[in-house]
Amino acid sequence: MSESGETRRDAREILGDSCWFPEDYVPAMKAMSFVRSDTATLARQPFLDHRWNRRGCAQIPLMLDRIAQEFPSDAPLPRLNFIWHTSFCCSTLIAAALNVADRNISLSEPAMLVTVADVKRADAFTDAKMPSRLPEIAFRLLARRSTPDTAVTVKPSNFANILIRDAVHHTKGKSLFLYSDLPSFLLSVAKSGLQLSKYARRLFFSILRDDGKPVRWPASDLFQMSDLEVAAIAWHLQIAEFRRSWAELGEGRVASLDCDAFLADPYAALERLDAFFGYGFGPEKIRTIVEGPVLKRHAKLPQAPFSPEQRRMEQQRVRQFLGADLERIAEWSYTAYPEAVRGAPLPGALVATGK
Repeated sequence: MSESGETRRDAREILGDSCWFPEDYVPAMKAMSFVRSDTATLARQPFLDHRWNRRGCAQIPLMLDRIAQEFPSDAPLPRLNFIWHTSFCCSTLIAAALNVADRNISLSEPAMLVTVADVKRADAFTDAKMPSRLPEIAFRLLARRSTPDTAVTVKPSNFANILIRDAVHHTKGKSLFLYSDLPSFLLSVAKSGLQLSKYARRLFFSILRDDGKPVRWPASDLFQMSDLEVAAIAWHLQIAEFRRSWAELGEGRVASLDCDAFLADPYAALERLDAFFGYGFGPEKIRTIVEGPVLKRHAKLPQAPFSPEQRRMEQQRVRQFLGADLERIAEWSYTAYPEAVRGAPLPGALVATGK
């Protein structure tokens, strides 16, 4: 067999095997990097990014053009579900709870989608050009499954929320918009000090122009904003992205969930999630999830315990520390971002919060 024939065969075998996971996109090479892993290992990872230890795993790159040959653009759309989120809203915990063998695999924060999102941003605001089929191919790669009856649900990083509308047009399946309310988001940023303050600023400046409009705040104003003021606007920007995408998804393909509703009654929330995504877990499996270890361990730090009461106590401690600043910053943010919606930020709640 000729060298080109070998290359075609190898690429076809890799792309036809869901154990070859697309770990990242390499813009300089216009290539995808794949790592060899099994479904159970992928499902266990809180984050499929640089925090995932891939030492000893086989890796191989494939050029994007070569991948495109195996995925015709007119092929049926892949079935792929999504949990888009605002961060600090139990997204990792919920994704882990929805991992059920032979029913659904949750892929948590693949690095590839953040890279693709950044390439899309560069395409919009610089002379760089994103390969036209890049988001579509990324979704097709993630949608590969070990068995035909196993659903795939991707929980992208919130840095990748700019890809929601690409997912609308290049996949079929459903999207959950998961969030915490604004005060809870601010409390989460504040409780970890400098580390999450830096995170909030990085998020803010990453998504600042995702709506395609000029920056509304002069540089002098941005410079003077406190860390929590920046975090508050970042929360509004994320909710705005959800609201822009809602109509495009259309009736039946999108729902929202406040994480407090999940924590207040995880059984009811999992029932609604099961029905929405069509997993077919059923009452017994849901009861097993609720009573099992997943909801009792910190999703990002499995060695640490977790409970809703513990979360409430931590929030109360930070709330007392911030005092009147919490309410002041939240109120200020609605003035700084006047199109923000007060009250429930999104329609279509799977579970009512009573707020």
